[in-house]
Amino acid sequence: MSTGYFEEGNFIYECKSSPDRMGDSINQGSLKKWIGDIKKILRSRQPEGFRYIFPVNRLDNENILLLNQLKNDFSRIDIQYFDCDSVERLVFALEKVNTLPELVTFIRQERSK
Repeated sequence: MSTGYFEEGNFIYECKSSPDRMGDSINQGSLKKWIGDIKKILRSRQPEGFRYIFPVNRLDNENILLLNQLKNDFSRIDIQYFDCDSVERLVFALEKVNTLPELVTFIRQERSK
């Protein structure tokens, strides 16, 4: 059964922190602090799913290790994360979609990859 993200109890968090320098990855100290805050929420609210979106930040290998540890610590929760490059690819792809039927077709094509 898939997780319904727009249902009560599931979370989508958006990190809007600017990188220290343009084009750099998110500050690791800030990410550690946010992960600490998120762990408290995940423990207390116990959602089925959690999405962490970084629309202006890149994730380097160290950041990915931190986020993968979060996923391991809460393996019963469907946790995914997306950095600015992932978000940009999605926005670029969705710009090609003009109608709801085209959106459905796009989603089906992406799922079949």
